[in-house]
Amino acid sequence: MVLLGQIRGQDRAVAQLRSAIETDRVAHAYLFCGPSRSGKHTTGLALAAALNCHTAPGQGCGTCPACSKIAAGIHPDVQTLERQGAARSIPVDTIRRQVIARMGTAPHEGKARVFLIEEAAALLGTAANALLKTLEEPPARTHFVLATTSPDQLLPTIRSRCQRINFAALSPELQLELAGQADDGDTVERVRALADGLWRAAFAGDFDSIRQAASEAAAARDDVDAILETLALRLHGEARNAAIGDRLTEASLRSHQTQVVLDTQSAVSQQAHGLLAVEAMLHTLRTTLP
Repeated sequence: MVLLGQIRGQDRAVAQLRSAIETDRVAHAYLFCGPSRSGKHTTGLALAAALNCHTAPGQGCGTCPACSKIAAGIHPDVQTLERQGAARSIPVDTIRRQVIARMGTAPHEGKARVFLIEEAAALLGTAANALLKTLEEPPARTHFVLATTSPDQLLPTIRSRCQRINFAALSPELQLELAGQADDGDTVERVRALADGLWRAAFAGDFDSIRQAASEAAAARDDVDAILETLALRLHGEARNAAIGDRLTEASLRSHQTQVVLDTQSAVSQQAHGLLAVEAMLHTLRTTLP
């Protein structure tokens, strides 16, 4: 498994967590905020290992019984709450059964109990309110890690009860490497080519070009996130260069276009229809062009 010291691209986030562990001030609830595929869930598991490791407490060893069980997803005190059903939400029954029902007992075999919520924005209505009550009065040796790409969609009362840690966007190359695709140069080039194709289609503006580019990007299902990330990074770089060159109108335009792409990336990560989302993004980008 990946340990805290092995997390890549998130030095600031890891430093905050390691400092909290070293000073025995680990928060009862964290809000990990950042784009998809930035390592939020991986870091949450690494934190759980650091808190429960038998061999290297505070760091994690990756091989002791606790670390091995966490890596395999079978540790009784480390639970991941995932989105379910067509609505891709976390129902209130899951909160009651997997969280609230455990609050009256101590951790089963670990030093700490850790609940990981893969996308906190999927907590809707009664589920969010049920979790809120637990966050207000958390039992000892219990920690929550709420990960989200959209913190503004959470209840303000939930956000206020969590310590926020921001995760930076990883480069498409690092994302591919971490996914075990580092040796696949063709994949990297294909991602870049598809990102360029999206931009050319938006600039062309005709329906056929937009439809074809969106279809090609959506067909690369495992790489859609990296494709959109590549396009967003390109536009962000152009915005930065324009700002440095005192071309403020251009900088503002590129910043707005970057946000359009990031919003689409967030929607796709939450199981929006890939083709429709990307096609809508291209039409929106087209309206922003001179």
